[in-house]
Amino acid sequence: MKKRRPASLSSELVETSRTGHHCPKTGWWSVAGDPRGMRLITKGEVMPALHGTPALWIMRGTVGSQGAHPAAGLMTTS
Repeated sequence: MKKRRPASLSSELVETSRTGHHCPKTGWWSVAGDPRGMRLITKGEVMPALHGTPALWIMRGTVGSQGAHPAAGLMTTS
């Protein structure tokens, strides 16, 4: 019988950074636990605090050729 890997383990590495560290890669970042509050942070910029509290930031997407927000393509019109 094959061993199953938990769904939370992925072969892809997730880019993360903490408040006070330099941003490792330009892209759209959000605080862990709140993927809706994304902001564009550029490589080398110091990762910000969230409301004065240190935070773990997770990269949600890279900047495309026009710098579009990664969720922009998810909106549809009726």
